Amino acid sequence: MSHVVISDEAKVGSAATDRLVSDGFVLLDRLCDTDLVESMLDVSRCRARVLREALGERHIGIGSAAGYVEIVQRSPGRWDVPISLQLFGLENEQAPWWPLVAAVLGEDAENSFSGVVSSDPGSPAQCWHTDSPHLYPKHHEAHALNVLVALHDVPMEMGPTECARGSHFLTNHLRNPALVLEELIYQHPGTSPELLVSGTGLPVPESFASALAAGSCLVFDDRILHRGLANQSSSIRHVAYISYRRRGYSANTHFESQRSVFDTDK
Repeated sequence: MSHVVISDEAKVGSAATDRLVSDGFVLLDRLCDTDLVESMLDVSRCRARVLREALGERHIGIGSAAGYVEIVQRSPGRWDVPISLQLFGLENEQAPWWPLVAAVLGEDAENSFSGVVSSDPGSPAQCWHTDSPHLYPKHHEAHALNVLVALHDVPMEMGPTECARGSHFLTNHLRNPALVLEELIYQHPGTSPELLVSGTGLPVPESFASALAAGSCLVFDDRILHRGLANQSSSIRHVAYISYRRRGYSANTHFESQRSVFDTDK
């Protein structure tokens, strides 16, 4: 089954919405124009240079609590740098993916986070994880979405994001006592698509990953099991992210540190 919405009319229309709701993700091929993508890449590289200079020789551990307000190492060699929509030169309603976000989360959906994740050459694959938990034992519609934007071509050897199709229906720790919330969110090595269906007789969710052309967007439900694959290329992989939440939802596991990289005594 194809996961790429190709036609211009369908890119952010009902076909994309239906796929996002049913599969937990949808890949929108070349959604963003070249000027926007190149501008976002320039901003990302500039911000990274500033932070590397400020960081100097200081060590950053793994995970949001071990990092800084301005930079987090999500997994070895995978750097998350928050960048505001304003710095990216974006506004919600003008973003090419906004109609899809609004269709799923509502016209009053709020931007919760944005930035860029850069994975160094040789960085390993992440552990499977979700980005936020289910809120109720019964399955509800999405309360948060992530939009990943390829800032350049991302071939398979550069490590695109892999999703477990339909797993957003299965990651509910409030319904399945075998699942541990912290192990779902904080990249535990024991978390896998197989774990979600252990002892249930249900089929293991299909894994999906695809090479991305510059400007392509992978949009996914925060609750889906996913991971960044290993970067086996010789180049840094830059992927921007823009996260949205349904109005009233405010959980935050993305940036938990309170220290700043510009405080030289920390």
